Amino acid sequence: MRNPESRPTIVAVADSDSYLKLACTMLDALGTQWERRVVLVRTPIAPTPEQVAAATVGTCFEGTVIEVLPRSTLDYESLGAQVIFAAATGPVVSELFTKLLRSRANQVRPAALISALPGVAYPATTKGWAYRRSADAFIVHSHAEAREFSHLAEQETGHRPDILVSKLPFLKTAGFPQQNPEPIGTVVFAAQAKVPIERTERESILLALDKVARLNPSVKVVLKLRARAGEPQTHAEAHPYDTLWEDLVAAGKVGAGHLDFATGPMDPILVPGVALLTVSSTAALEAVDRGLPVLVLTDFGLNDQMLNSVFRGSGLLGTLDDATSLHFSFPNRAWLRENYFHRRGPEFVSALTHYAQRAQESRLTTSDAQLAMVREVAFRQRVRTSLPRPALRALLRIRRWWLAARGSRT
Repeated sequence: MRNPESRPTIVAVADSDSYLKLACTMLDALGTQWERRVVLVRTPIAPTPEQVAAATVGTCFEGTVIEVLPRSTLDYESLGAQVIFAAATGPVVSELFTKLLRSRANQVRPAALISALPGVAYPATTKGWAYRRSADAFIVHSHAEAREFSHLAEQETGHRPDILVSKLPFLKTAGFPQQNPEPIGTVVFAAQAKVPIERTERESILLALDKVARLNPSVKVVLKLRARAGEPQTHAEAHPYDTLWEDLVAAGKVGAGHLDFATGPMDPILVPGVALLTVSSTAALEAVDRGLPVLVLTDFGLNDQMLNSVFRGSGLLGTLDDATSLHFSFPNRAWLRENYFHRRGPEFVSALTHYAQRAQESRLTTSDAQLAMVREVAFRQRVRTSLPRPALRALLRIRRWWLAARGSRT
């Protein structure tokens, strides 16, 4: 048994760029009262050194070497913590929890199992929930998300993980953020891999950004990429923006010097004078946190498929035409309170501390209901997490081709 006066220990297991950022920022926010460690599981979507640097910047893990471990070595002993935070894609979380729970079936467990989704997780999806529902607890980041996932938990007939309300760790304001009055000098478009999916939709965004530059010559236009074409990231991208831009430049449809591309952390980009444009990126929340004007695009729909329904009623919605006229705005307080800008209280850390104490006192066991949830990991999960990188790249190329072909038929 551990020394009761020792600090509680937590280890986060990540597998991609966005989840590594979640792991580092979440553990950093816990403070020095905790022993904290982050490891990367070796998968084909592991982040590049540049992505690792971007995910760790500004946290206690900046400048440190993030250990990379094979999935086969992940067990209670190698992780060595009282709380295991699975900050990873669904298939990896499912496989990890399956292994850990089965290894101590009907026995005392030395660690609590916790998971979360990075960024906005509204509305709750049954797919994301299914991978993680065998955990002891699931972390959400707003009151709206808590209601959504609590509804899914209430539908479970056996084990129900606790729903813990935290705050997105990269949001720094204690209460409501205050709008910065500085005029717009830079427009930053925060790109995403998943939305919009169609080539023509993405080209329309690039054409609009080119128009912003032409109509507002004193304004700098930047496209912030999650990854450059060909680099690994959490979600496959059928039509990378940097490739599309090169095609448009070659076709004479845009001016080569009208757009700058940026990678790396978002934080140094979001400075006074910046306006943030996006379809649904969590960068919108980071911008609001810093008091910057935001525009969430509705040209391609305002719905769950576009991952932007959470911004309904925010006062941030608009179109590409609004972007060209620099019509950006700031959210209303009612929306802020329900969506990510609640006050950060002690309840979340207290809940984690309680789990650590239960583990230390040998009061954590695996229920039969939890075991029933962790059946054999589906083949498609093993394909994603086990294939060699060249084989997975080939499959992803086929998938991108299929997505592009489907788009051309619609």
